[in-house]
Amino acid sequence: MVLALIIFTAVLFAPSPAPPDAFDPADPAPPQPTGTPGPLTLLAGTRDRFPDVHLPGAAPVPTPEEDEPIDPGEDMVENITPPEPDYDDDELAGLVENSSVSLMLLSLQSTHALYSWDERAARESTASLHAFARGTLREAEGLFVSDPQKTAKAAFTRSLESYMSVGDGLQGSDPLNSTRVDAALDGLQQGSVFLRRALEGLDRPVQHLPQEVAAVSFSAAHRDGTGEELALLQRYLYEDRNRANDISLMLAAATKTRTYCQYDKNAEVITADSGRMFLLVEVRATNLGHKGDSRTYKIQTPGISAFTLHYRGNTYSPVKLAPRTSLGEPYEAATLDRYERKVGYILFDVPEALALDESRLQVNLGGGEAPVWALGKTIA
Repeated sequence: MVLALIIFTAVLFAPSPAPPDAFDPADPAPPQPTGTPGPLTLLAGTRDRFPDVHLPGAAPVPTPEEDEPIDPGEDMVENITPPEPDYDDDELAGLVENSSVSLMLLSLQSTHALYSWDERAARESTASLHAFARGTLREAEGLFVSDPQKTAKAAFTRSLESYMSVGDGLQGSDPLNSTRVDAALDGLQQGSVFLRRALEGLDRPVQHLPQEVAAVSFSAAHRDGTGEELALLQRYLYEDRNRANDISLMLAAATKTRTYCQYDKNAEVITADSGRMFLLVEVRATNLGHKGDSRTYKIQTPGISAFTLHYRGNTYSPVKLAPRTSLGEPYEAATLDRYERKVGYILFDVPEALALDESRLQVNLGGGEAPVWALGKTIA
């Protein structure tokens, strides 16, 4: 029984005999074992025929509709726009707009005080202008503006620095003189010019008048109608016929000479006759600026015929000078725009014994205005 069981087992596990063609000498390579096909092999091609069928164990194939993170290439990185900087352009425009009227009115107040030769008023007004400009400059320096607004900011800064220089030059106890006054007037003019450039660069109109300067009055600076004789370097302030502009007129100096040279086609020396001499008077006329609602911005200075010299009951008229002389530029009527100035000389042929202390020069401005300067009188 046991023997029969052993034999049955041996038969059962013995290899099956190979077919006759298996030992064909034409194919000497041994037979390769054939693997059992897996379920995925049997289902190959099914996805192509049935795209909506999900096969178990198969990795999903991404479709265009599925969201996938895109790796940005170099071209896409280069096209990314950087964030816009936070500029203070609006703050600059507001600062210029809000301070411009105050600066101009304080500048005009200082100008009137200087032309009136009022030392106390000049120091007070220029000190106020200096303080206001300094505070405004501190605000402007902290603003970060875009490239198109850098020009406007630079002009505004120059304007404030010019106004501050006026206050610096007039502080202290030293009395006013022509050098200090002229330097202050130049600084005020420069400040106004750069302020206008700043406003033009912003292209925004001034919208309101600050209350703290709206009530400023300049009437006390005028000397018209007083009838007082003026001294050399003392200014006479008056209005043009349209009452649209203020004008300053001043006689700066009076000197004597016997000869001068005029340059026409040929140089010629002019000599006073025996017992005579020439009296040379320097005249300065300035357009102080526009006021009121009129659109008239230019003024006409008085002509040479408006000047008359009076000495011991005698009247003398100016001598007509050639355009070019050794004395300097001759004075003549001129049309001046805002803040422009005309400087020239008037010549009189007078007795050699003329005394300046007894000489008066009158200017007929029309409308009953005729200021008089005492040529021997100077400002103390």
